[in-house]
Amino acid sequence: MAKLKIPAGPDELTPEWLTQALRQTGTITDTTVGSFESKTIGEGAGFMGQLAQVALRYEDSEVGAPRSLIAKFPSDVPENRDIGNLFRFYERETHFYQEIADEVELRTPRCYYSAMDVEADEYVLLLEDMAPARVGDQLAGCSPEEAELAIRHLAKFHATWWESPRLAEIGWMPLTNDPLIVQSAHDAYLEAWDPFVEYVGDKLSDDMRAVGERYGKNLIDMFSRFGEQPHTIMHGDYRLDNLFFGTPEGGDPLAVIDWQISSRGRGVFDVAYFTCGTMQPADRKAIEMDLLRMYHTILVDNGVRAYDFDQCFEDYRASVLSCLIYSVIAIGGLDTANERGVALFDSILERNVAAILDLDAGELLAK
Repeated sequence: MAKLKIPAGPDELTPEWLTQALRQTGTITDTTVGSFESKTIGEGAGFMGQLAQVALRYEDSEVGAPRSLIAKFPSDVPENRDIGNLFRFYERETHFYQEIADEVELRTPRCYYSAMDVEADEYVLLLEDMAPARVGDQLAGCSPEEAELAIRHLAKFHATWWESPRLAEIGWMPLTNDPLIVQSAHDAYLEAWDPFVEYVGDKLSDDMRAVGERYGKNLIDMFSRFGEQPHTIMHGDYRLDNLFFGTPEGGDPLAVIDWQISSRGRGVFDVAYFTCGTMQPADRKAIEMDLLRMYHTILVDNGVRAYDFDQCFEDYRASVLSCLIYSVIAIGGLDTANERGVALFDSILERNVAAILDLDAGELLAK
């Protein structure tokens, strides 16, 4: 089977390349891509990749041939791409679709084709277009019903992989306390802190700024905590912009995309990341404990043992605090490039800060 050259981005896609890629995986067998139309999607939602929706036109009809797909490439913004490479985000997601996507409890897009050349820094994924399902909107937030659906599905997923022997077989997915990643995260946080404060300083109380500074000093210890057992697969970026909801026109009740930040560790981080980044503070406070108790109950009902609710709640508080790293590094170190991107990180920060203060999570840090 001939090895295809990996396109650098959507502009390098051709009908011939798409035909060969789809034939190599058996997605199509007899027909040929005659032409296609491509449009950029996900602006202001995803910062580590280029996404294009590709509408395909075939020379001949073939049952099952996708009429539309999503082509995903690394970011073309140097700062963002450097971070993606530093933490091996592109490599992780490619391995995910190649090796375990079919095994996870959550509905994920079908992968029609994947390829990577780590040394050349080249990656491509051709993924199922989830339409007519509706993608969530991180800025708008979600209803309590959508939040419950998202956490319910997440809990079943975490329970399936809880302390699974399979975890030891996926070494490409790092533990959250992987020394290289922890040190890199620590260095990136410290480097981004001053630019972050310069940009959002007027939005932080003195107490919150002090918490952020102490977190930087305690980051390595906090990450080490999340790397302790029990382990499961963490999505790492479980937010509305990465979730699709079914509509009257079709689609599964919930589907999850973007597995670049997946890791092995304490799963409740995903719960905290969703609630404190996605939900408006008042909405979160109203149902947060109900959601967390539901999450824990589903774990227990699906066989999880030796993980009581008090431990789950303590891990949740620590996770809410550690979500701060995303905002600091993103705002202080990434090129957000567009108005929605800036608004997105501003809203995530505002919600995260409110959750940290509401839960008094700063007390978990050493002075």
